[in-house]
Order: sequence, then structure tokens, then C-alpha cells
Amino acid sequence: MKLHYILLKNAAFLLFSIPISLLFVELAIAENVPNNSVISITNQENQPNSVETAQASPVKITNIQINPTSSRLEIILETAEGRSLQVDTNNFRIEGNDLVADIPNAVLAIPDRQEFTTANPTEEISNISLTQLEGNTIRVNVAGKGKPPVQEVTLKTQGILYSLNRDDDPDEEITITGARRARPVRLSPASISVIDAEKLDQNLAQDLRDVFRYEPNVSVGNNRRYGLQDINIRGLGGNRVLILNDGIRVPNQFSFGTPSLGRDYVDIESLQRVEVVRGPASALYGSDALGGVVSFRTIEPEDLLKKRPDQSVVTSLSTNYETTDRGFTNSAAIAFREGNFEGLLGYTRRDGAEVRVPTGNEFVDSRSNARNNWIGKLVYRIDQTSKISFAAEIFRNRDNFRVAPITVAGLQSPTGFRGQDETLDNNVSRDRFSISYDYNDPNSMGFITAVKALLYYQNANVEEIRTQDFVRTGAGADRRRFRNLTNTFSDRLFGGEVQFQSQFKIDQISNILTYGIDISNTSNQRIRNGIENRFNAAGANIGNTNLVGSDSFPVKDFPDSDTFRLGIYAQNEFNFSDTFSIIAGLRFDSYKLTTKLDQLYLNNSPSAVAADFSDSAVSPSLGFVWQTTPEWTLVGRYAKGFRTPLYSEINSGFTNLTSPFFRYQTLSNPNLKPETSDTFELGIRANYPQFNFGLTGFYNSYNNFIEAFANAGTGSVNGIPNVTFFQSQNVARASTYGLELSGEYRFSPENYGLSLISALGLTVGDNLTANQPLETVDPIKLVTGLRYRAPENIWGADLIATFAGQPRLASNRPANSYTPQGYTVVDLTGFYKITPQLTLNMGIFNLFNSQYFLYSDVRPLITAPAPTDLPRYAQSGISLRAGLTFVF
Repeated sequence: MKLHYILLKNAAFLLFSIPISLLFVELAIAENVPNNSVISITNQENQPNSVETAQASPVKITNIQINPTSSRLEIILETAEGRSLQVDTNNFRIEGNDLVADIPNAVLAIPDRQEFTTANPTEEISNISLTQLEGNTIRVNVAGKGKPPVQEVTLKTQGILYSLNRDDDPDEEITITGARRARPVRLSPASISVIDAEKLDQNLAQDLRDVFRYEPNVSVGNNRRYGLQDINIRGLGGNRVLILNDGIRVPNQFSFGTPSLGRDYVDIESLQRVEVVRGPASALYGSDALGGVVSFRTIEPEDLLKKRPDQSVVTSLSTNYETTDRGFTNSAAIAFREGNFEGLLGYTRRDGAEVRVPTGNEFVDSRSNARNNWIGKLVYRIDQTSKISFAAEIFRNRDNFRVAPITVAGLQSPTGFRGQDETLDNNVSRDRFSISYDYNDPNSMGFITAVKALLYYQNANVEEIRTQDFVRTGAGADRRRFRNLTNTFSDRLFGGEVQFQSQFKIDQISNILTYGIDISNTSNQRIRNGIENRFNAAGANIGNTNLVGSDSFPVKDFPDSDTFRLGIYAQNEFNFSDTFSIIAGLRFDSYKLTTKLDQLYLNNSPSAVAADFSDSAVSPSLGFVWQTTPEWTLVGRYAKGFRTPLYSEINSGFTNLTSPFFRYQTLSNPNLKPETSDTFELGIRANYPQFNFGLTGFYNSYNNFIEAFANAGTGSVNGIPNVTFFQSQNVARASTYGLELSGEYRFSPENYGLSLISALGLTVGDNLTANQPLETVDPIKLVTGLRYRAPENIWGADLIATFAGQPRLASNRPANSYTPQGYTVVDLTGFYKITPQLTLNMGIFNLFNSQYFLYSDVRPLITAPAPTDLPRYAQSGISLRAGLTFVF
């Protein structure tokens, strides 16, 4: 433990000192920038349509290709050393019959030529020319025949398209998570979805489940007591999916007995974008990225400031209302820019109640929810290529829950208890603080073109206050009991990372290398405490005790644990041409679990063991991107994934030797192996002016699946016979395969009007050890509908139908077990921009008031007959949501 503390302390010093050192270097450089240097603002994520830094050294254009197709004409610009051109669509315009684009900080380096021309490339275009102007500016001129060209004309550089004559086209969809740098989604080997703040608003997303409502092969589980739990991707959920918030790990899910503490630590109103990487990403992100990665990025000051570029202070106010849970959401954010400083302060308040269902509301548990989220950021731009940022976020969620009674044959559930009254007050908090340094200069002549250094601290806590008031039935007189139980769970994370990017050429092959190091330490603790007041048949209090059931409170479900993580990774993009790339990645991870044995853990079992654990893993990946034509792209990849065992899986010491019916003991297992996966994907994507389409097929093979509390036989404990042992074990191999499809077809060649949208997710999974279906896999899901967008995007509407099939379940389930059915649900959403500053979003969900059940909610019920209280698991009936956003 001491060694790891020293390592972490030194690593933290290194991570903190790097941004400070780079800060002084950048300041020194800035002092020596010539007065005639051309400087402009750079976007930290290198997104298209952003204005990047123009250095004194211009970018050389070494080759120009003109590629006419049936749907568009591409002007392909190749640069020396693979450097990025400073493309700004604000410099695109129409002059007479010509399309004109000016590209600053660039020179023509074509042998023996200072101008490039080509005549009559298409029937609509008479001439294309690229001319060198003064001030290292290149002018692109596309001359139409009597009128500006109607067919789409694009510039293409570094694989990104910029339209010269479709100004209202949506920006190229960019992923940061997929490659740890900005890259077009359609040119990424993995299957990736990007959901930005505008989509979240138009879908009126209020919680984590709403975010992925229309995403294929992605679902969010829910626990009726403890709320939203986890994100399931292609049949894998829980801690097999890595969730990041601004690059920081969201706490793992923890389950032990009735409590199930999920991963709902992020408020939707604070988000600017969400990215989902389907399939393993351990080559870049290490452990837990076995089934995929979900990355949340919170709002930055510039995100709000760019909505009103003529202002130095911008404010956003919004309010939303939901009918089924009577929920109100109110949020406010203000951003400012003063010299080199930018800042943001945001606040969100949510209030809601239980969700009403079409039938059976007597089974719905009453609840009230209150959530507060504060976020603050301060950015200092050292110069146009680098900045240092501070961020703080405070998340508070309180959920009050009262169990609805269920009457069965004169008794109330659970069997053996009568007149039970149970409440749960669940309080969740997460505080995180970070400092980061960002440097990004794609035009740099040095080896390093980008640097990111991040140092962070996160403290998450869950407090459960549970009361039970009941009469225990059985032999003798009825005995009333009143229990007051308090459980706490903490997850404290401290860590950092440094990431570099370099661009270079080897034998005319352009390379983009991304590499770095991650270091973190997570401390986890779980304490359960409680007291039981007992009453006799006359109702008199006969005392209280800390011996509740088999627990002698206070106890710990696992020993205090520290998990140290160290990861070193590198990924290189080999761009053999402008149309073909190979992306290879490799990561080494080292893990160390250190535990502390104390009396509270021993209270669970005198023979409990606190075992330490260490392991390492190497995760490779290999992908390719081949643009067979400007419209069609073929992609594929192989990726290795892994998940190291958690502290709670390695160590558990719960013992129950007092039950007259079932005695058991849980055992530690320091010999657990990491879960691993091998994934193969092949996809094809099309991008036409009126049509886009994506189809991905995948196959996943999983080994050493960990089953928590697997049966480990029977034996004697302290002379007590017939004790059943449970232990987390590597017990299963599994495989999944399937496909994902998405697309949109616009009926009009214009960038508005009616379009058809669709998305399909199908995953088939098998437990190869048991030779049975893998029951964590969601059933087939098809989302399809009609979309309309008015000219200039003033208003729009979506009519969306979701079809879900019946899950594929094991054949060896008990007779008469509950089988969830498929469903169809229809939603209607729309928006209207009342003014450029004021937007109204509205939606009617479950338009036909269908009673339906999500498989992720009712999966725990499939091994028993349908319960009497099944309606409590249903989704809400018809509901109206409305939201108003004012930006000024």
C-alpha cells in the first residue's frame, strides 16, 4: 500500500507538473511570435468548420484531385506531412455564377505550377481553379455554366468533407471517443453514435434512458427501488461497459442483496454531447470497456458563447414539464468571455414523482425525487493553440420511495410478514474537480502537434436510509418489528492522464500517432448499520438490538479497498492514401487491489478473508477504413477487450449460520481471472446528398465471464453442517453476433422537407458453457419514422415508431415462467423556433397509451410465474412533454 501511495503521489506530481511546464513553454513561445504572424482561434477538438491556428509556416498542398460522381463533385486536397488545412466555411461564398472558397495559411506546392485549373469536369461546371493569392491564401473557384452549380461541390482534406454550396447541411458528425481525437464517424472503424445537445433537446430527454431511447443495441436498466442502473450495449451491461464523464470514470455499479446502486451520476442538462462506442475499446481505455464505452461531455463556455458570437456574455434559461411523473426541470447557464478568460456557471433543478402507468397504478410505489446539479468552468487561453481549464461539478440526487403493499390470500408480501410498511430514502452525491491543459496545433512543424494533460479528483457517495415496520407471523403470538437501516457506499477517485499526438510521414505514408498514459487510484468502502425495535403482542416496546436477521451491525460487505490502475497506450493511423487507412492500437494495463481487514468486515464473518489482487493485460486493436467511392466506405476492425475483477467480486465475507432453513457463507476468490473478449466487425456506409446509410455486422467471443456468488458446494463451518458456499468464479464462455443498421432518405434534393428515418439493432447471444441463450441480450429493436424539417430549420417534427421483439430465453427455465412480450410504441416530437433566441420543444410519447414492458426492467422476473404486481414494472402511458429554451 505504501509503495502504491508513493507511485501515485509521484505520478500525480508528474501529471500536474507537465501542464505547468508546458504553460511556461507556451508563454515563452508566445513572447517571441513575430508581429506579422497570422493568428486565429483553434478548437480543442479539431472539429470541422472550426478556425484553427495559422502559424507563420504555411501548409503545402502537394496534390489536387478532381473526382466527379453522379451525386457530387469532390475537390481533394493533399498536404505535405499530412498537415491539416485551416478550412473555415465562413470563407465560402457565391459570386455571380461561381462558388468561391478562400483557404488561409496555405501554398500550392505542385511542381512547376502556381495555379491549378481543369475545364468542364461536369455538365454544370465550366472550370475549376486553385490560385495562389498574396498572404499565403489559396482561392478555390468553381465556375458554373450560366448559374451556380446545383450539384453538391465539396472540398475534402484529411478525410473531412466541406460543402461549398450547401450551407445549411449539418456539420460532419465527429467522434472524439472513437480514436481519442477528432475523426468523422463515417470514417471510424467502430460502430459509433453521437448524440449532441440539440438532439437531446428535440427528443426532450429527461434522464439516462431517454438519451438512448432510439439507439439500436443500447438500453438502460432500471431497478424499481434504486432507479436507473446501467447501460447495456450488445447484450453486455453493468460494469462491462465503461462510462466516462469528461474523461473521468463514473463509479461502478454495486449490488449486494436487495440494494443495487446504479451508475446514474450525470445530469442530462449539463451535457453538450454523448458518444457511444459499441464493442470493446480496451486498446484505448483499458478495463471495463469490454462491451463498449459511453462518453459524456459536459458543456464548455465556448459551446454557449458561439450561440451568440457577437456577445461577450450569453445566458441560457430553460424549463421542461413531464405529465406522467409531474416532473419539472429548470436550468440556467451563463458564459462570459473577457480577454483570454472564458467562464461558465450552470445549475439544474429537477423535481418529480412516481410514473403513472396505463393500468394497475395501485401497484406503483409512491416516490418523490429532487435533483440539483451545479457545474462551473474557467478557461484561460494562453494563446491560440493552448489553454488551461478548471472544472467543478456538484451532483445531488434524493429519491424518497415507499413500497406499495400487495395483498395475496390475506397476507402482504413478502411472505411471512403482515402489515409491512417500507420506505427508502436514497441520497446520491458526486463531486468532481479537475484541471487540464490542452495544446492543439495541427500545423506545427514539430513532432508533437497536440497535448492534453488532466488531473482530477472525484468523490461519490450513496446513503440509503431504509425503514421497515411489520408484524412477523409464525409460531406463537404475532411480533411487531420496526427496523431502521442505514447503508453507505463511497467511491473516491484520484488520477490523471497525459496524451500526445504526432503527425509525420514514412515513405510518403502519412501517420497520425496518439499515445499517452493513464494513472488513477480508486478507494471504495461499504458500511451497513441498523437497529431493530421489538414489540410484544400487547404492543409494548421490549427493547432494541443491533442483531437484525443474520447481521450483527455495523458490518462491511467487503473490506476497504484501493484499486490502482496504470495504463500506457499508443494508436497509429497509417494513411496510405486519401481513401485507405489502417488504424492499429496497443495498450498495456497494470492493476493492483489493496485491501484492509478490520472488525466491521469481520462482523460479517469471523473467518472472512481480505485478499489482495494484482494483474496485467495487453489489449490490441486493428481496423481499416476504405473509401471505395466518395459516397461509399467500407470499414472493419478487430478489438480485444477485458475487464479486471472488482473488489466486491474478489472479496466477500457474508455469513448466515442462524437460518433454520438455509445456511450459507460467501467466500473470497483472489484467483479470479479478467474477463476477455475478441470482437470482429465489418461495416459499410453510404453518404449521398439525399441519402445516408450504415450497416455493421459483428461477432464477439467472451471468455472467463465472472458469475457473482456462484454455488461453490457445501461443507461445515464452526461445526455447523450443510452450509452452502457461494463464491465469484470464472464460469462461462459466451458469444454474441448481430447487426446494426441506420439510415435516412430525404424525398427532396433540398436540405429540408420530408425524410424517412430508421435504425435497427439485432443481437443474438449464447452462453456457450450452459449451451443456452445469453439472457442479458435485449430483443430485436426497430426504430422507424417520418421526419420533416422546414426551410432554415425554423420548425420540425418526427413521428417515430419503435418495435421490440420477444427476448430469446433459456429452455431450462421452470415451468410457467414469465415470458416478456414484444411491443410497439409511437412517439410524436417537434420543435419551433419562435425567435432565433427562443425555442419550443414538445412531444407526445406512447401516443396510443400502450401498456408495455422493457425487457431490461423485467429480466429479473423470467424465472418465476408472472407476479401479481407486474403492472408496477410497466412503462408510462401517454405523456406530454414540453420545453422552452431562451438564449440571450
